[in-house]
Amino acid sequence: MRGAKSAKWVAGAIVVALAATACGGNDDGGDKPKASGKPAGYVSIDVGEPQKSIIPADTNETNGSYIVQSLFTQLLDFDGDGNIVYTNAESIETKDSKTWTVKLKKGWKFHDGTPVTSQSYIDAWNWSANIDNKMQNSFWFEDIKGYEDVHPDGEGAKAKSKEMSGLKAVDDTTFTIELSKPVPYFEYKLGYATWAPLPKVFFDDPKAFGQKPVGNGPYSFEKWTHKKLFQVKANEDYTGPNKAKNKGVQFKNYATVEAAYQDVLSGNLDMIRQVGPKDLPKYKSDLGDGAIEQEYAAVQSIVPAF
Repeated sequence: MRGAKSAKWVAGAIVVALAATACGGNDDGGDKPKASGKPAGYVSIDVGEPQKSIIPADTNETNGSYIVQSLFTQLLDFDGDGNIVYTNAESIETKDSKTWTVKLKKGWKFHDGTPVTSQSYIDAWNWSANIDNKMQNSFWFEDIKGYEDVHPDGEGAKAKSKEMSGLKAVDDTTFTIELSKPVPYFEYKLGYATWAPLPKVFFDDPKAFGQKPVGNGPYSFEKWTHKKLFQVKANEDYTGPNKAKNKGVQFKNYATVEAAYQDVLSGNLDMIRQVGPKDLPKYKSDLGDGAIEQEYAAVQSIVPAF
């Protein structure tokens, strides 16, 4: 599942997706019911409460990832075939797989109107890698030279520096990444949402930021009613290739997949990510053309209990 791509993106990693046009969410004046409490042009989907606040480097579970990827855009993304698509990056080049030069597209801004610069990435990565900040995804930065200074090994270890020596700004739209050793596939790692930039306001109060995040992605934060709803609106100024094609998204929390399914049938929800066992035998007859089956990438396993 990658960056926000309108309703299609919302359904992107779904086992069985239910199309907004088939049941509920009919904002174009048809005879189907509109989703309750949903602004016109918005799409709603069942996505539960994130485990943590909305900070890219501290999010590695599904619910939070949906939201992070709607609000933030990193240097690159991937198309349906797994090929690299540059989003915030103009180019990423290396001659030896050890030192990488990143050039940013000019004119990108965070949702608060401040510019996305080389320093936006460098500051975000240094902070996220710092052991003192206790980010779940800090290990993603371990290839960068100087990581051991901001994230030393050992129980109770504290950062020896606030900066990794491998990150250098050349100018506002160019910076270099020096790794501790060559990593030929390093560019592909930059497609993970943890590598997103952060605005200056983040560093003033990271805890408060996590409740009202300011990103640089195709959607901007609108409201968060904990354990009920997270709502984002389309960023009209977004210049990336995955610009929103709807007016916004509502991520709605449900206690069970069965409850979400019933809200789809009643028109109070546009899409669900998965159909529960009870409804699998009848979802096609219930939904008609609104029932969409598509492949997705995941790892599932059954572990016997002894």
